[in-house]
Amino acid sequence: MFKKLLIIGVVAVLSFTSIGVVAADQTTPRQFNLPIKVLYNARQIASDVQPELKNDVVFVPFRAVANALGAKLDVTPDWKTITFVRDERKVTITIGSKTAYVNGQKKELLAAPYVKNGRTMVPTRFVSEQLGETVEWDSVSRYVWIGHKNVPTLEEVTEKEDLEPYLHYFTGKYAENTLKIYDYRSPDFGKQYTTVRIIKETDWPLVIAGTPITRVDRVVIDGKEYLRTVSTQKGLLGLPFYLLQTGQPLKPRGENTSMREYVSEWRAFYNPVIDSTDETDFGIKDYKKVKLKDVEYIGVESRSDSIILMENYFK
Repeated sequence: MFKKLLIIGVVAVLSFTSIGVVAADQTTPRQFNLPIKVLYNARQIASDVQPELKNDVVFVPFRAVANALGAKLDVTPDWKTITFVRDERKVTITIGSKTAYVNGQKKELLAAPYVKNGRTMVPTRFVSEQLGETVEWDSVSRYVWIGHKNVPTLEEVTEKEDLEPYLHYFTGKYAENTLKIYDYRSPDFGKQYTTVRIIKETDWPLVIAGTPITRVDRVVIDGKEYLRTVSTQKGLLGLPFYLLQTGQPLKPRGENTSMREYVSEWRAFYNPVIDSTDETDFGIKDYKKVKLKDVEYIGVESRSDSIILMENYFK
């Protein structure tokens, strides 16, 4: 029985196999205009105005960074000068001025604060460092990491839900194997999953099956859609996904390994949205018409106590 389940597991993995051959090291990854994220202690800072990069400086609304770091604020009546206070540190900046003051000492900024959509945008690195935090710019993920980088696990961030409301998405030749537990360390090895974990865009970064994943994005290369994943994952196979849509079979999407990029300990993986196997496996003649915006959930094929689904935040 064990051997039979193991063989089925291998077949399931092979159904999500990658495309192409492993790429050579690429220290200059493809550049995409992805939304910049500012994180404090490995959690995204909530902001109603998108952080942006100006003159090589990342700006964020002043209240967002103050709230995240627990700094008190003192604002002049005209709202032009803002003072951040945290413990014994005091940082004062003024809209439109490159001159700032830290505990009364004059400092020069690389770029001046400004107003966008009614929000005062301040230089993230300067304010955070002067308030005592370490700051790192991650060009691959387009993240500003403030504080520690201890990424939480999927299980720490998400809640288990009943899988039943999602079962109608799991149809087609790969559905049965996808729903089975193939982690031999699990006491439920060989049984069907009964729970699901839903990942939201704001949940990244996460550690899934022991591997940190900073983000998953939709990118377009030469007119074709891809799921781009940034991770420290090593090995021959990247993270497999599958597309779920009402009235459609579960569609596996393996990595195109020839597109993989290597930057320090990080990897960028690319999984094509359009795959010709949709025609050979399911008889879908117009398989090239698949668009990510039409997908309802994106499945993550990885070890967990539950089925892992991403909300389709690319619509």
